Amino acid sequence: MTILDEARELSGEITAWRRELHKIPEIGLILPQTSAFVKARLHDLNIPYTTYERHSGIVALIGQTPGKTIALRADMDGLRIGEESDFEYRSQNGNMHACGHDAHTAILLGAAKLLKKHEAELTGQVKLLFQPAEEGPGGALPMIEDGVLDNPKVDAILALHMDRKIRETPCKNGDVYVKYGNSSAADDQVDITIIGKSGHGSEPHRAIDPIAVSSLVVTAIQYIISREISPFTPCVISFGTITGGQGAENIIPNTVSLYGTIRNQDMGTREFVFRRIEEIVTHIAKAMRCDSTVTYRDGYPPTTNDKAAVDSFLASARKILPPDDIHITTEEHMGGEDAGFFYQRVPGCFFRLYSAAPFADGQIYPAHSSRFVLDDSVLYRGAALFVQSVFDQLRS
Repeated sequence: MTILDEARELSGEITAWRRELHKIPEIGLILPQTSAFVKARLHDLNIPYTTYERHSGIVALIGQTPGKTIALRADMDGLRIGEESDFEYRSQNGNMHACGHDAHTAILLGAAKLLKKHEAELTGQVKLLFQPAEEGPGGALPMIEDGVLDNPKVDAILALHMDRKIRETPCKNGDVYVKYGNSSAADDQVDITIIGKSGHGSEPHRAIDPIAVSSLVVTAIQYIISREISPFTPCVISFGTITGGQGAENIIPNTVSLYGTIRNQDMGTREFVFRRIEEIVTHIAKAMRCDSTVTYRDGYPPTTNDKAAVDSFLASARKILPPDDIHITTEEHMGGEDAGFFYQRVPGCFFRLYSAAPFADGQIYPAHSSRFVLDDSVLYRGAALFVQSVFDQLRS
């Protein structure tokens, strides 16, 4: 049988794993139930693994023959979203796997089972990186700091993400998308505080209104995109939360806080945007008699695919999938991925597996939606692509 045939035989098991993980989505660096599930499966497969004190990352090692070392990475964490579905396997704890990380973890476990079965044939070693906190505060960098890319030193890395993006050409589940260059954007968060002076809403002249000033700030920051950056340079600034006041209609608050995200493909543009946001906030606040603070946090670099690694992945994919199922895309993706920290240090390929399914109302909802649904029937393809790529890269 081909690797794809062997992976297809595991489809039911991969689906079952994914659905068990879907019930227990956990947030951040510490994922006790999720890591226990992964460790139990690795134990069943007789695959040795290492754990860490300050996070729930797990590193498993397969292969007895010295040579190259290929890393396969899957993120494990969920999101602080209440799930709306009525599936038997819906979340049981108020969080949700609304981005497909449960599928990534199950796919990597499927690849682990196949690789362990063929361990004697490996001409090198494979590291399985089960990573927490991709959704924040970021688990890749702590794992790197704990030495997961060393002993043995990782020579190349592969990772995947579920995909449901609306594209110009029709997509079908099981299709694979890969891009030369940046697979994801730099992802930074910005916290802005406008500090005014509280007072009665009927006497605004006796107060300094931070709500009015925050409106000016949000509007002015959007001029960075429309008037200061080339229209051919991808850049996004979005504010997801603005908080101020205690719910009263007639009280001007002391402070307003704004929380936003900044996405860039170009690191020079990224630094320019940082500088301009600080200048705009500082000078508008000062002009309107307010104080202000600007703080950047949780920055992720772009995930940049290595050309040779993409070439190698495509050659492997073409061995097991029909040509019409493999797509080289040039579309910019402004989503963030802390896998970028791994890809800064090790050449690799990050690819996407199309797997969209409708919610109960017949609509397909985007990632990070409370109505996010996956098609489990194609997940085995991710495991097959991992394994075929490993064999080919180790032999090259």
